[in-house]
Amino acid sequence: MQKFFPEFEGKFGELLEAVKGRKIAVIGHMRPDGDCVSSQMALAEIFRNAGAEEVVCLNKNPLPRLYKNFAYGQTIEPADEFARNDFEIVTVDCAVYARTSQAISERFPMPLGCIDHHVSKGLYARINIVDSHAASTAEVIAGLALDAGCAISKENANRLYMGMVMDTRQFTTTSTSRKTFAIAGRLVELGAECAWVAAQLYQRESFAKLKLLAAYLKSLTLHFDGKICAGVLPENAYEQTGAEKADSDGLVDYAKSVEGVEIAALLEQLPNGVKGSLRGKTPEYKVNEIAALYGGGGHLAAAGFTAEGERLETFVPKLIEEIERRLGNPQERNGNEG
Repeated sequence: MQKFFPEFEGKFGELLEAVKGRKIAVIGHMRPDGDCVSSQMALAEIFRNAGAEEVVCLNKNPLPRLYKNFAYGQTIEPADEFARNDFEIVTVDCAVYARTSQAISERFPMPLGCIDHHVSKGLYARINIVDSHAASTAEVIAGLALDAGCAISKENANRLYMGMVMDTRQFTTTSTSRKTFAIAGRLVELGAECAWVAAQLYQRESFAKLKLLAAYLKSLTLHFDGKICAGVLPENAYEQTGAEKADSDGLVDYAKSVEGVEIAALLEQLPNGVKGSLRGKTPEYKVNEIAALYGGGGHLAAAGFTAEGERLETFVPKLIEEIERRLGNPQERNGNEG
């Protein structure tokens, strides 16, 4: 049978061999989304089956309510409270190591492995498996496991399928490929329940999240002849609505869905700065380059950042001006010389 990721077969085999008999902590980026959660828990099970002595999952933030039914007994421990030093670190879904946990990245400066699908500023692990063309990290992990002949339980099939669904926005992003569908199909063959996964993700919204969505929608404004749609969440938005931090995931897609909009933004006031999520209708707008101006990154059509020390009232006009400049300069966004 044709391999999904033949270019990484050797590295993944090396990683599976390296975890045997060792204690492994699988960590993802802070404020984990569905792809991050599924990748952490799925890879932890794969490592246990490969002979790791002990495997734990770490994250700076708690497991979001939406994904708790995919845990199947697994837990995610607080990364900043993890005091054990006899572990090797493997990261997932995180292009910048410090975005896992400052404490972990400082105590373990050279992770054993990294599996990701984001454009990286630099490889930071001893074994790096990064495919920026993949639609999700869950897709990469599922494909690697299938290529290697790893056993995939029904629970792991559900987890990995969930991660693929979430990061492709139900298989609608431009990164969704024939390979994506082929891997998803194999997961269904192994027990992934499409209807059950969909019910868990899209029929269990909390009332608090809907109130958070209402606050974001109320704040939306159009700019540059309707090509930019931006909205904000003030610092007290979560307290006022009772929502979790993870409930902001996906809100920016409502702004992107407006007819005529080419770039959408969700901006949140944090105590130490402004967190931003950017979405482009197509990859040509390279929103990852805009995010990089503020210390972030991501994909050509989906990116994020945290602009430290900024306030919404002064930062939003600067960001809109930068987006307008890039929309008005097709040579720059296409990477052509003037």
